[in-house]
Amino acid sequence: MTPKQITILIAAGLLLVLALAMGSDLLLFINPAGLLLVVGGTLAGVFLAFPLETLRELWAELRSLGRSRVMGLDRLIAVFVELARLQRRAGARTLERRARALGNPFLALGVSLVVDELPWQEVKQRLEQEFDFFLSRREAQRGVLSLMGRLAPALGLAGTMIGLIRMLHGIKDPAAVTQGMSVALLTTFYGLMLANLLILPLERKLNERTRGEAVEMTLIIEGVMGLCLEENGAAMEARLNSFRQACAGSPPAGAKAGVELARRLAGLKLARPLARSGKP
Repeated sequence: MTPKQITILIAAGLLLVLALAMGSDLLLFINPAGLLLVVGGTLAGVFLAFPLETLRELWAELRSLGRSRVMGLDRLIAVFVELARLQRRAGARTLERRARALGNPFLALGVSLVVDELPWQEVKQRLEQEFDFFLSRREAQRGVLSLMGRLAPALGLAGTMIGLIRMLHGIKDPAAVTQGMSVALLTTFYGLMLANLLILPLERKLNERTRGEAVEMTLIIEGVMGLCLEENGAAMEARLNSFRQACAGSPPAGAKAGVELARRLAGLKLARPLARSGKP
């Protein structure tokens, strides 16, 4: 996370503490056992449900959520126009160094396949496979946060039930029921705060990153197809501008499952206007 996001998170936490302190004694909201139950139970649930590699990948993504890795459609179109002109002027082998300098691994992969002079069908298949692998990994990471968002309130409610059972089982003074009830409800409070103030916002942030990266990768596939055809700069610009307009519309019938997955992840209607036969 960036320093700006950390600052915002700390400020939000301080406001929450201030609001609790203004309403009553702050110590009333401290229950270490309940917090341990909610946090520990949520982590135990995801460790049981997902492989360790998925959790490592999610942690790496969360650490970099504040740093945008999307180049933007305008810049990508300008890059591919530049690559198309460079290809026609100096040949395809001059593209690889320029593509690597941009720092986008997916773009570098596509350009390297063009430099290797593979048939466009193989280039398209390889890039689409990589795109689908990316979406599959991101879906697994989103699933971790989604499960945590469901587990935290559920475990909070379970902690409340445990507290109530203990309180009612050992109660001797009926006047102590009110005090015991407030302690029992704290675990539900912890679960709701953890889910709605941390986990679900992180899931939404991850979805937004997925949406941007999915559009970027789809445009890269389209641009690489233009390089396979050795299109000039004007033709490349027209191709990618047409793709950008298609992104705002509805996807064509028979779109691939990977595009549908991207739409479910990010709520964006994507289009991948790549022909299934004939020229790309």
